[in-house]
Amino acid sequence: MLRRAAHIFAIMFFILFLLCFATWTHVHLTTIRVKDDPSSEADLAAAKAEAQDLQAALEKYRGDTGLYPIALDQLNGRDRLSTDHFSTARGFRYSARTNDWVYKSDACAARQKSLNGWILKNVNDYKKEVADFKHDCLSGYRYYQLQSRDFPPDAAAQNIERWAYYDSSNRQWSLGWCTHDSARHGSRQAMAENGLCRSQQRTDPW
Repeated sequence: MLRRAAHIFAIMFFILFLLCFATWTHVHLTTIRVKDDPSSEADLAAAKAEAQDLQAALEKYRGDTGLYPIALDQLNGRDRLSTDHFSTARGFRYSARTNDWVYKSDACAARQKSLNGWILKNVNDYKKEVADFKHDCLSGYRYYQLQSRDFPPDAAAQNIERWAYYDSSNRQWSLGWCTHDSARHGSRQAMAENGLCRSQQRTDPW
């Protein structure tokens, strides 16, 4: 009995190993393919140039307040935040990791936890609740990320979206991508590196 259980465990472990290896191989090969795309370097340079004014405004805001803004609306003096998943300007998505959020109080940190998990609410009502939370409870971000608009599609790789991705914590630009398994998911996101597929419909307002 123990021998059979060990045999089953070994088979399951081997299958898991194969799945992990296949995933790693897919990510590695797609990253190489995107980097080797003849247009990626020029598209990345164009995105970096386009982002310069926005990044300068973000750095000025941080110099004035000590933190980056919660949303790009604040760069224009607008206090009310959008309920969209991302704050956007010139096609750039602006966001921050939750561990880079600065709360106004300990109570706000507890309030944030109450907004996670299974939420049985209307999507628009939940988006407004999250926007209200950010307005009431966040002082700003320590670091931020920018994701450019998608690069022009590659005729040889229609299932790959490409973009430029900036992380202010290391001040580095990199290439981002996602692939689609249209046969099974109808162009839903299959896998992504450095950002999120724009074509995937998201209802999560964080």
